[in-house]
Amino acid sequence: MNHLSGKRKVIMFFVAAVLTVMQPVTAMASDSDIRLSSDDEASFLLQGMPELASEGAIVVDIKTGYTMYEKDIYKKLYPASITKIMTAILAIENLNLSDIVTFSHDAVYTIEPGSSSGYLREGEQITVEQCLYGLMLISGNDIANGLGEAISGSMSEFAVKMTEKAKEIGCMYTNFSNAHGLHDENHYTCPYDMAVIGKYAYDNYDMYRTLISETRYVVEPTEKCDETRYWHNSNRLIEVGNKYYDEDCLGGKTGFTNEAGGTLVTYHNINGRTIMIVVMKAYNSAGAYDDTIRMCDYIEENTDQTYYGRLDESYQELKKQEAESLAQAVNVVNGEKSAEISNDGDEVEKNVTTFSLPQKIVLLILTIFVLYYFYISVQRSKRRRKRSRRHYRKIYTERDL
Repeated sequence: MNHLSGKRKVIMFFVAAVLTVMQPVTAMASDSDIRLSSDDEASFLLQGMPELASEGAIVVDIKTGYTMYEKDIYKKLYPASITKIMTAILAIENLNLSDIVTFSHDAVYTIEPGSSSGYLREGEQITVEQCLYGLMLISGNDIANGLGEAISGSMSEFAVKMTEKAKEIGCMYTNFSNAHGLHDENHYTCPYDMAVIGKYAYDNYDMYRTLISETRYVVEPTEKCDETRYWHNSNRLIEVGNKYYDEDCLGGKTGFTNEAGGTLVTYHNINGRTIMIVVMKAYNSAGAYDDTIRMCDYIEENTDQTYYGRLDESYQELKKQEAESLAQAVNVVNGEKSAEISNDGDEVEKNVTTFSLPQKIVLLILTIFVLYYFYISVQRSKRRRKRSRRHYRKIYTERDL
């Protein structure tokens, strides 16, 4: 992992340079990134995980971001309704809970007949908070459309915003074409990217954590509907009495279409640790639950405080290195004057190199080119590692045969 850490340090140096050149800012490091254990010399991947029927899966320790299990995490797959995690993120970020959403004709009538719906009427108005519960509990496709229009003015513009947000937080192979996840050839992602999205939502928003854990929500009558609506969470893992009920499940989001198969993003308290599990392309919804429970049981039996202690130790060391690198970069580029207090109390100024405006412009241009170079280098490195893993997996398979 040393070569990756080196690149990370260089990239962080130049990012800090850009920020300092453009304007004074307070830098905040994000903990929403996923750290691939397969890229670490001291891999934290659990060995012996039971075989899964799902085509793609990833297990992440929420606290550190380290992956605990990986299966075809970059494979292009359709997300179905776990798409709505991104819709919820953008609604929480861009709207107030008390804002009113008015449902247009297109929001109500362009969804696939028979698909999950809140059965809102054209012209009906409910709050953003009510929309969020309908989005995450009953997976209302019409509600997703309404939120998208409220945020961006149109469903197509909202899809662009979703894709932009995905890239902003670290997704690499994701393109959204709608707010709900109904099938579209150009609406796709991968297990890794869904883990990035799922961790970002869980880490940053109390409202998101509340939504995914709620089992039931009541919507009072509106001007367009004189009946009380009762919305029950579609996640069977938190439904008491269901055969899939897991008392350690903290919530999640379900998804299914014929093309996507069963998809599922869930969060679990296992051995005192919050674990996120992403499953994609199970044969159906039941298959997604089966694989998730199978992984939960294995994690519970094969992890302990020693294992998590190793994760924490590695994480703290990594954060320390990143903080030191960022501090050094800011100090070098900022070119500020530092003051030292002499023994007699007089202030002594120590001159440090400063940059003129033309120099700053040149530095900015060079930074853009350098960042682009390292971005391409990192992407190539990831593709080589991916091909390498496939190559060796093929070799081992042939040997077994």
